[in-house]
Amino acid sequence: MTEEKTHFEFPCLFPIKVMGDREFDLKDFVKKTLEQHVKDHNSIQILARESSGGKYISVTATFMAESKDQLNTIYQIFHKHKHVKMVL
Repeated sequence: MTEEKTHFEFPCLFPIKVMGDREFDLKDFVKKTLEQHVKDHNSIQILARESSGGKYISVTATFMAESKDQLNTIYQIFHKHKHVKMVL
């Protein structure tokens, strides 16, 4: 498979934001997903924050991204999950 062109130079630190239902352990889901797809587990940094109304949670994770294909895989996993409302 040929790597898609991108504006990023890999490897690079890459931030991703996942928002979803507060009742679901979104922080743990994001962490475990990234640990499965990111070689350098020490590069993963995660910050979680509840919405002002308390109904949602946002998880911002920064990690060492290695390729566009890797990012596409991670985004697909997050987008397909039923408790995830948005991925940025």
